[in-house]
Amino acid sequence: MAKAVISQHKKKLPDMKDWSDKKIAEFWETHDSTDYLEQMDDIEVELDIPEDFRIISLRLGAEDIMRVKRVARRKGVPYTVLLRMWIKEKLVEA
Repeated sequence: MAKAVISQHKKKLPDMKDWSDKKIAEFWETHDSTDYLEQMDDIEVELDIPEDFRIISLRLGAEDIMRVKRVARRKGVPYTVLLRMWIKEKLVEA
């Protein structure tokens, strides 16, 4: 009986040091970072979150999330920032 050969080929992370932010963003929009985890270093970051901010959980349908992400990409902002902007706009209107 023949044995199946499973490819363990790891993707090589490209050298992005001369890439623009836009080109890097385009790369990560079409690639999965988990394919490159072994090549990445852990870093520590310090977040400057105002004390009056609270983190909430919001359930949205998959189609709605994809639509928000598309709009956010066109506007050049993270989708969570876009959602926050929309919520603030509606609060002002109310």
